[in-house]
Amino acid sequence: MRRYTLPAALLLTFGLLAGCGQKGPLYLPPAQPAVATPAPAASAVKPASVAPAPAATTLGG
Repeated sequence: MRRYTLPAALLLTFGLLAGCGQKGPLYLPPAQPAVATPAPAASAVKPASVAPAPAATTLGG
């Protein structure tokens, strides 16, 4: 049992050390404030054109 103590301790130590450290982006980037920008005039929605009403006609007059 004593002859396995040192290799087991070394294996455990190296296993724990291998798990340490930052791997990849673990932190969220700082949030950027939302900036409201007005839409350009060219892309503004134009109102629909209204067709003229047809002339009134009377039937059987």
